[in-house]
Amino acid sequence: MVKLSQENFIKARDYIFANGDDINRAWFSYLFEDNDTDKFLNVLQKYQHENGGFGGGIYYEFDYQGPCLKATEIAVKYILNLKEKPSANHPLIQNMMKYILGLYIPEIGNWGEVVVPEVNNGVHCYWVRFSGEDTTPIENEDERIKKYDANQKVCFAAFVSYYSELVPKELYSDIIKYPTEHILRYWDKNSPDYNKEIFDKGEPYDIEYFQWFVPCLKDKETADKLTSILCQNPTAFMELDFAKSDKDYVHLPCDVAGHPKSIIYPAVNDLVLDSLEYRMGQQKNDGRWPLGWSFGDDKELQKLQIKYETYRSLAMLEKLDRFDMIDR
Repeated sequence: MVKLSQENFIKARDYIFANGDDINRAWFSYLFEDNDTDKFLNVLQKYQHENGGFGGGIYYEFDYQGPCLKATEIAVKYILNLKEKPSANHPLIQNMMKYILGLYIPEIGNWGEVVVPEVNNGVHCYWVRFSGEDTTPIENEDERIKKYDANQKVCFAAFVSYYSELVPKELYSDIIKYPTEHILRYWDKNSPDYNKEIFDKGEPYDIEYFQWFVPCLKDKETADKLTSILCQNPTAFMELDFAKSDKDYVHLPCDVAGHPKSIIYPAVNDLVLDSLEYRMGQQKNDGRWPLGWSFGDDKELQKLQIKYETYRSLAMLEKLDRFDMIDR
């Protein structure tokens, strides 16, 4: 197996420490130095607002510092990737849960827009612009299941499932029902409601977020069934021409299934490893992994892009380390 050289690992580390912020440096230290959960959580908590949501620059596609679900998603990701998860009694977790539950909309069976209007007032990438929110109640439960939008939102259902003891039983069941039933009905080739358009469209977001959700389910029989369904056609959401990632925004197999414990990894393991090796070769001499696309020509957007590439470079090191592909 090809591995990232120690020299290139050090280059990446130096780039991260030179261009990153407190959370980047804390996450690097957690992954590669001490595995100290409490130490990392102390840093993460600095990005949490009084209402339990996260902001303060933890997300790098806008400069809005206040709390929003999009920034809180990043905190969920950190927590679920900890080797030792904080207990449900931890103040960070309890306050975070209050924030997440407070924004759940039972009338649609989901969360609403993940950014707030204030994002538009500052520097932001056009794809994260607040463009309004439709929270019109969906009266029919079957219709709520059919229209379920997993992108950027089912991660909150994952958090709710993992820390289910903090959630009223009826509310917990309601939150978990919609993503579970959506997969069972519309992703399963053996279901009479199977929606082939999901796979023809080929957008990778839902399957990537579902991989956060399914392992957090307490009902392992249901989790196994959903895993089997998600493994039916995983390459539909992957770009198999790796070279397209040099200059375009695409998701290679290692981007869709970026962990050896990924529930779909066994179905695509060779593709994941081959694409990870290709990604490894995209590292620049300064140690970073470039995006392959541009945030824009505006100087402030370019500053955001540097932050995002730093975050991405750390994510690449994390991914390579998971697959034991770093020589250090």
